[in-house]
Amino acid sequence: MATQTLAQGPARTGPVSGGSAPLRLPLAIIAGIALAILVGVLGATQYGSSALVALLALGFLALAVLIYLKDPVLALLSLWVFEVLDLPASSALGYFSSTGEMIRQADEVLVVLLLLLTLRSLLRSTTPLPPLRYLVPGVGVALCGFISGILHGVPIVILLVGGFLGLKLWTMITLTLVLPWRRSDVGRVYKVLICVGVAIAVIGLVDYASNHAVSHLLHTSVNQTTYRSEAAQSIFPTPGEYSLFMSLMFGITFARFSRSFRTQDLLLALLFAANVVLSLRLKGFLSLAAVGVIVGIVSNASNPRRTITALGVGAVLVFGAYQLEQSVISKQVNTYTSTDTSARSRLYSTGEQIASESFPLGLGFGRFASYMSHAHYSPAYYKYRLSRIYGLSPQHPNFIEDTSWPSVFGETGYGGAAFYVGGFLVLVFSFGQRLLSWPARLKWLPLAALCCVAVLVLDSLGDPALFSWLATTTIAIVAGPILVLRWPSGEPDAAVQTGDRT
Repeated sequence: MATQTLAQGPARTGPVSGGSAPLRLPLAIIAGIALAILVGVLGATQYGSSALVALLALGFLALAVLIYLKDPVLALLSLWVFEVLDLPASSALGYFSSTGEMIRQADEVLVVLLLLLTLRSLLRSTTPLPPLRYLVPGVGVALCGFISGILHGVPIVILLVGGFLGLKLWTMITLTLVLPWRRSDVGRVYKVLICVGVAIAVIGLVDYASNHAVSHLLHTSVNQTTYRSEAAQSIFPTPGEYSLFMSLMFGITFARFSRSFRTQDLLLALLFAANVVLSLRLKGFLSLAAVGVIVGIVSNASNPRRTITALGVGAVLVFGAYQLEQSVISKQVNTYTSTDTSARSRLYSTGEQIASESFPLGLGFGRFASYMSHAHYSPAYYKYRLSRIYGLSPQHPNFIEDTSWPSVFGETGYGGAAFYVGGFLVLVFSFGQRLLSWPARLKWLPLAALCCVAVLVLDSLGDPALFSWLATTTIAIVAGPILVLRWPSGEPDAAVQTGDRT
């Protein structure tokens, strides 16, 4: 009976079987022989290596299509795993090389492919569109950025690519809302997140204990700042990216512990918290505190004993973290709150100035504090006298993408910022509704989503987290089943056990 109940939900779309099964094997053999001959011929020419790379890329895309046709949710989870691995892979093969750049951009190709396949499935089915409240934030930000870009004469390629990169969060959330989620997918999402998270955390501890032997072996360290050279970063190129990833994992597991009170969940939360601390990031420290407060407040609404326990564990973690990295936190606070001409402070002040002068839509996508404004150096940096500041100059533009909100204000104005904030409020309200209506054993799911949103917002104040495929996809795969599935509070626990198992 439990299995039947779990199977309820949106029907999963899949490939329609057809054709003769005995005919497929000979066709596959013929295709394989033809491909081998083609590779051999190309290998004898000067274009052999390029052609081989092209064939491998086509095979990779074909595999992605097959996975999606068989199981769209699995395709999304596979995309997330790829996003975890593509950064270290690009670093190992040369972070600043053409090969490393190509690997880092492969996730964008996969996202576009996933969007096209989802649109195809949507057009071929009767699946209703997501509620407008989830679509309006992304559409609003897009309109602000594209309209302002057209008005300011932004070249069309820069505008389109800048818009695609600037709408990552809302793109991924919209994508997950139209996938055919089933209740059994909740357990599968958790398993994938935790298995990958634990592996990355263990590697991080080994790397830190071995004086960054793993980072040196994989050539993943792309940062030379003194205090960061002592920080844990596992297989990620920077401690900041590692801190964000571990903070998201901590938010998920600590939320689960607050409902289950199982030793296993507590140990997982402590593992991820330890790696957050070792990343030596102020935003990581603040994320630990924010997650502890959110879990404590939500637990108070249902069980005072759990409130005391959750707040106690959270307080111990925050106090311990502060004691371990007090000097680093003080140094970063002084840096981030300084009013001098540092690159980050100038980005914030200039972003606000642009939003006021170009009220209410900003300068348009690809024009300020974003990848495209870096790749195609924006004239805004000359206009606002940023071109002579180290880190923002044409010769040394490494800090242009240092944070998130200056780009939101500069490219989409106060209008785009309002849609962003409104979108976060819609998500928070929706998660809060699930907390009130879902069965007790599943309340940790919307609580985990609330914690992840808090971590993302905090990290976005000092990092480009809003424009990270990994961060936005993590939010989306946690939020997707919560926003799509329905669990009446009176439903028996037997119907939700799969969603509550590791």
